[in-house]
Amino acid sequence: MPSADCIYGCDDHWWDLYANDLKSKFACDLWTQSERSAKKYDLRHWAGESRPGLGKSKIHFGSNSGYQAINLAYLLGAKRIVLLGYDMHRHDDKAHFFGSHPYHKNNGGPDNSLMQDWCEKFKQLSYDLKQEGVEVINATRKTVLTAFDLQDLDSIC
Repeated sequence: MPSADCIYGCDDHWWDLYANDLKSKFACDLWTQSERSAKKYDLRHWAGESRPGLGKSKIHFGSNSGYQAINLAYLLGAKRIVLLGYDMHRHDDKAHFFGSHPYHKNNGGPDNSLMQDWCEKFKQLSYDLKQEGVEVINATRKTVLTAFDLQDLDSIC
C-alpha cells in the first residue's frame, strides 16, 4: 500500500528483515511495540502487553501483529478500520501470500490450529471495539476470521 499512513510490525525478526527496505520506500510512520526495534531502526513505539481484548492505553498483543495493528489504529483514533489480508488459514500450504518469513524456514510459520486460536482472541477485541463505537470491516477475500462484519472491498470503496 504505497499510500499507507503507517505500517506496523511487532517482531524483532521482521524488522531485522524489512526495516531498511520499508524506510527507503515509504514516507509513512513505522510503528512497533518492540523497544529494541524502535531504538535500532528509529521507529515509532507504543508500549504493549499480553492481555485480552482492546488495550486502551497499551497495545494488547493477541498473539499476532494483525491484532496489534487493529489495536494501534484504535489508539491512534480510528473510528473505521478495514481489514485486508486477514486470511487466518493456510493457502497452498503457505501461512502468508508470499510464503514463509525467512525466520520460519524450519517450521513453515503458523499452522491452522494456531491461527484458529488467534481467531478466537479477535472475538473479545471485536466486542470491545463495538463498545467504543469503532466499526471494523473485514474485506479479506478468503477469510475464516468471522469476529468482524464481512464485506466485499468493492462495496466499501
